[in-house]
Amino acid sequence: MSTMRRLYHATVLATVGLVGCGEAPPVPQESPGQAAPPVMSVSQEQLLLAATKIALPPDDIDAVDLPDPSSTEAKLLVKYCGQCHGIPTPSMHSAGDWPSVARRMWLRMERLPDSLAVAVPDVGERIALLNYIIDNSLRVSGASLPAGQGRREFAEICSRCHALPDPSVHSPEDWPVVFMRMERNMERMNVTPASSREATRILLYLESCCSSKE
Repeated sequence: MSTMRRLYHATVLATVGLVGCGEAPPVPQESPGQAAPPVMSVSQEQLLLAATKIALPPDDIDAVDLPDPSSTEAKLLVKYCGQCHGIPTPSMHSAGDWPSVARRMWLRMERLPDSLAVAVPDVGERIALLNYIIDNSLRVSGASLPAGQGRREFAEICSRCHALPDPSVHSPEDWPVVFMRMERNMERMNVTPASSREATRILLYLESCCSSKE
């Protein structure tokens, strides 16, 4: 982990200790005749730093795993997005979701304190980045999903984090691995995962959808 990321995560963790889950720290009881201790306020900067820790991409994506990893756009993604968290894969979100996600990240970057020395992309780089992640974004399903057992669980569970992926985007052999990775992501993001029964039904549904199109 780079010095920048170590500093960033250390600052975020320290800040989370201040803001917790929105609860104020306990105020010690003062003894008779004892002056009240000074009240510690939480600055907007501290709140912003704490917010940046929410729903971070996982750290199991390497630069070589990106689409066209040697392209200028892929290198921009690594340069800017990899400063503060794991490298996000474009397939994390659909083409319709990425513009708002990218805008939220750019606003956070612009508002971080100068002491963190976080580089911010210029307008041209933002356009190139957005085009790249949209071109390689999650391929979502059409208006209707194929019928079958597990369809309801798939629609309910997988839509908790992103648009529903097209079942044919992966092969029947690949879906179990992809599903396990999604379960780890849900755990990291504190999203309620599927139960064992739901996971089994979802996988059988995805595998049957893929098989029916072969």
